[in-house]
Amino acid sequence: MTRRWSLITAIAVLTVALAFVVVQLVRGQGSGKEQTGKEQAGAKPAASSPTDDKRNSDGPIPAGYLGTWSGSLDNAAGHSTRELVIKQGTVGRSVLTLTADGPLDGGGSYHCVFRADLTAEPSPTGPVEVGPSTVVVGEPMTSCTAGKPTTLTLLPDGSLRRENTDTGEQLTYTKAN
Repeated sequence: MTRRWSLITAIAVLTVALAFVVVQLVRGQGSGKEQTGKEQAGAKPAASSPTDDKRNSDGPIPAGYLGTWSGSLDNAAGHSTRELVIKQGTVGRSVLTLTADGPLDGGGSYHCVFRADLTAEPSPTGPVEVGPSTVVVGEPMTSCTAGKPTTLTLLPDGSLRRENTDTGEQLTYTKAN
């Protein structure tokens, strides 16, 4: 009889533990999303201000900048495409990934993937400042060169301009669907 009660008690404890886990998953607490130190410590989120409406609730980058953007350019070698992905992140963290594909001058093609970190917390409407990019994929590696710091600016027509802060060169991107 004692063994039966021990088994029933163990099953009850496991059931309660499982129910707790399920409730946490439903609430989004166990969604795999990283939590900041304040969230882990149980701190209440700060009250929002009127300027917060243009920010994504997960970080400092204004929501309008987030997502996938596409652009292209033509040069002597031909037509090249660019895909720019901007994700939420804090200063010093990677927030920009750029994929560049196109023809090489001597024939063949290149595929380069770059990453860049957020260098300063943007205002609620931008612009967004990112540091120099690093090459994370280069096919062939000799065709991919790390980039200079850039400024991202949302334009009135909904497009995004990426401007090299050293040279002034710029490329305009449109939001990908």
